Amino acid sequence: MTEGSQHPVVRAYEIDTVNKAYALTGIHHHKLDVGVPYDIDIDITLEALKAL
Repeated sequence: MTEGSQHPVVRAYEIDTVNKAYALTGIHHHKLDVGVPYDIDIDITLEALKAL
C-alpha cells in the first residue's frame, strides 16, 4: 500500500544480464501487466483484492 492511501502498488523488477543486478521495470497501481518471464495480467485494485 502506498503511504497515505489504501490502494496496492506493485513494483516489478527484471534481472539486468549485463550488470547482474535487478532493474525496476514498472510500478503498477491498478493492473499488473507484464510479459516477462511470461504474460501476467492481474487486477490489483483494492476492490478486486477484497473480492478474493
